[in-house]
Amino acid sequence: MKEGEIIEEEEILDEESKPSAKKSDETGKAEKRRLNLFRLISIGNATGQSFLFNFFSAFAVLVGVTTSALGFITSIRNLMGSLFQGTIGRLSDRFGRKYFLLLGFFLSFSIMIVLIFLNNPMMLIIISIIQATALSIIVPVWNATLGDVTKIEKRASFMGRLSAMGTAVSVSLMLVLAGVFYIIEEYGGFNVHLQFRDLIIFVPEIEPRLQYGIAFGVAAFNFVLCFIGALLLRETKKQGIQKSQPKMLLALRDKRFTKFFIINSLFGLIMSTMWPIFPIAQVSVLKMNFPQIAIVNAVFSVFFSLGLFFGGKLSDRFGRKPFIIYGRAAMFVIPLVMIGAVFMGNWQMLLLSNIIGGSAMGFITVSMNAYVLDIAPEEQMGAYSGLQQVGWGILTFIGSLSSGFIATAITNNAPFAEEEDKIRYMVIVMFSAIAILRFIASIGYFFIDESLPKEAREALKLKKVEEEVSAHPVHYTPEDSQTQSK
Repeated sequence: MKEGEIIEEEEILDEESKPSAKKSDETGKAEKRRLNLFRLISIGNATGQSFLFNFFSAFAVLVGVTTSALGFITSIRNLMGSLFQGTIGRLSDRFGRKYFLLLGFFLSFSIMIVLIFLNNPMMLIIISIIQATALSIIVPVWNATLGDVTKIEKRASFMGRLSAMGTAVSVSLMLVLAGVFYIIEEYGGFNVHLQFRDLIIFVPEIEPRLQYGIAFGVAAFNFVLCFIGALLLRETKKQGIQKSQPKMLLALRDKRFTKFFIINSLFGLIMSTMWPIFPIAQVSVLKMNFPQIAIVNAVFSVFFSLGLFFGGKLSDRFGRKPFIIYGRAAMFVIPLVMIGAVFMGNWQMLLLSNIIGGSAMGFITVSMNAYVLDIAPEEQMGAYSGLQQVGWGILTFIGSLSSGFIATAITNNAPFAEEEDKIRYMVIVMFSAIAILRFIASIGYFFIDESLPKEAREALKLKKVEEEVSAHPVHYTPEDSQTQSK
């Protein structure tokens, strides 16, 4: 049995990794257990990260983090989460995946436990730095782990299925938790009389901080499952001669990539200016509670998954560029919808922005990843992807950090006496400017080169048809002349 072997029912794995008919039933069962470990880790990681990202910023506003401090927290998470992914990925190529996964999941679990009990503003800054570091470990190493055991032509579908499973579980848990907290808010502190045998149940009140603490507890539990799964998982990196990795900066010699790199990084600068303001608008202006935030985030996750699923198929058929343009251009709608929600005082309008934003982000994610891999030489795929992440991380760091200070200045100089009115004024001004800037920045994507032009798509279709014909040839006979006419 070679390192990195695993069974997949739909034949997604390397031919050499498939079990032969001569292998024992015990070996087959062991490989099925290993596949289940992959599912466990993927679901646990998706659920843990989803609960952390969707509720951390809103919780920070709830415990009194200032706008400028929230900008710093958001920016440092962007920077740390992107800056070292390439380095960590190359280290895992050299030393193996398992111990890096264990370290990343242990850090994620640990900060969740700390977050439950210690949640003052200064501690949140420290937690955000550690969390971003853990993310920079988990993301590239887990992707490389999946790459170790899958066939190239079916790798995306396998990873897509795992992502879909993780999203389904995380959304389900989020909605269940939201439903429980909603019932408790409606009936909290009251005796609920049930018709069955006059049963009386006392429903206690749960304060908002405790609700978020429970959510972080769910995330911690999922990271524990990931740690256990990684502990039981055998090393997938096959040992052999290590090739020297090309430097990331070599990618800038490619004019097509350089154009895309500049346009995409500048859009990240504009994109990130909204991130520190959004949770303030939710909690301080719209007064959204935990169940409402959970519902909005669940809608985003569902449509993000749909965008991933359909975006991959459509971008293979029509090219990457149209869907990158659509995804980025749609981003300017989100702050506009938020402005409408603030004016009307109706949080339910955010469901529309999350439907648009979720599907657009799904299209962007799958199309942009494919775009970068399309234009990169095979031996430099890591360099291209790594440099893209570094550029995005640095520019979003600057954008989020600047946004926090700008928002604070607007709030302090707002022509209102009440603090709540000042914050509302700041949100409207910031989102108006961000909507305009996002629209202008999205125009740059019209100037990138298509990585999968029509000629290449037609050639791939022809190649696929030829492969299918060679695999399943049709034999004609003189008596079956109608077959040819059909």
